[in-house]
Amino acid sequence: MEIIGFALNELIFSIFLPLILFYLVLFIFLKKSKIFGDIGNLYYSLTALTLSLISILSLYSLGLTKILPYLAASLVVLSFIAVYLFGVFKYSVNVATMEERFNKLKNEIQMLTEEFEKEKDEKKKEEIKKKIKEKLSEIETLAKQIGRKVEEEGWYKNTKSKV
Repeated sequence: MEIIGFALNELIFSIFLPLILFYLVLFIFLKKSKIFGDIGNLYYSLTALTLSLISILSLYSLGLTKILPYLAASLVVLSFIAVYLFGVFKYSVNVATMEERFNKLKNEIQMLTEEFEKEKDEKKKEEIKKKIKEKLSEIETLAKQIGRKVEEEGWYKNTKSKV
């Protein structure tokens, strides 16, 4: 059976299915990368459809659509591996810099506490107090992740007593 000069089997397996596969991979890549900014799905969809249609028809004319599913599957697997390794690296960096972030937050809290003690205006004192409370909750979370008992440290007790 033929449709538009193509055998149905060839139309489905050499053009339609690779087109759908390439379209989906391209659409997801465009959407996740936000290469066009925050625009609607229609633009991403039309761009992906146009590029995939041009690519598949070009590959079909060259007779390369038989290897496209293998190429796309390899690309997807490599992408997942790259994303996994990036996630592991990002987590490792996060864990490695926790102590540094803790010390930075501690210094910020101590500076805010000194500023709070020196301030005379009640309105500004309330603003500083609010910032200190936010930083304290942040450092408490970070201390739990590190495994430090921040509640037992002198600077923490001093700050808590003042706010």
